Amino acid sequence: MKPGTAVILLGRNGYSSAPSEQLTRLVAALRESGAHGLATSAFIDGSSPSLPDALGLCVAQGMARALVVPVYLPTDRNLHNWLNRLVRRWLHHNAAADFTVHMTPPLGDAPELAAAVVDLVASYADAPLTPLAANHASPNSPEWSLIPPHSYHVLLCRGPRCNAAGAGEAAQALKQRLKAKNMGDDTVLVAQTGCLYPCNLGPVMVVYPEGLWYGGLTEKGVERIVEEHFEGGEIVAHYARYPSRQTQQRPTALEQV
Repeated sequence: MKPGTAVILLGRNGYSSAPSEQLTRLVAALRESGAHGLATSAFIDGSSPSLPDALGLCVAQGMARALVVPVYLPTDRNLHNWLNRLVRRWLHHNAAADFTVHMTPPLGDAPELAAAVVDLVASYADAPLTPLAANHASPNSPEWSLIPPHSYHVLLCRGPRCNAAGAGEAAQALKQRLKAKNMGDDTVLVAQTGCLYPCNLGPVMVVYPEGLWYGGLTEKGVERIVEEHFEGGEIVAHYARYPSRQTQQRPTALEQV
């Protein structure tokens, strides 16, 4: 690998800490090899850092080249094509002229993967694995039958496009502001979701019981929503967007105050 080359392992999020922990181990192995100027990770959806964030880190660290390696399964070809467009747009708006980005084919298309799976299965063929025993108990927790009382239900999009647009920062700001205001789940029940659809307005979230959409969220915007909407009962018009058959725009830089 050329000096000054960064490797970004690109993963997808799940509903626990496992995806982040697994990706961290892979990054650690790359770093231990000492073959790269920088090894780091990024997430397409649901977690941080996003791919644009990781690319920004590469530039800040003085890297001349970034190799993006999608390490998630299964592979979505449409998503992979969108990632290429995302990187090209990021390069247009952010990168220095001497910084280049390369993206490998998805992991599912790598011929080495089949060989690795064959070797993995063979390694377990005679391993002392503990068989699973039959159990008639329900796999579900009784707590999963409870709907906690709450005043507001917030759906915050962490789909790929919102994640790339800064949903991670918005989610962290929402968490911190609610904590500072002592607003727990009994006041504002927050659920992070996959794609909520109007990607061009992202990052987006929907607030119930009003069914109100907020778009183009920033950390400052989220703070205002907590204080003015959840605490004061007033809609923050700068970020509010409404269901319509008319094309709408994200708040402009002047609006994001």
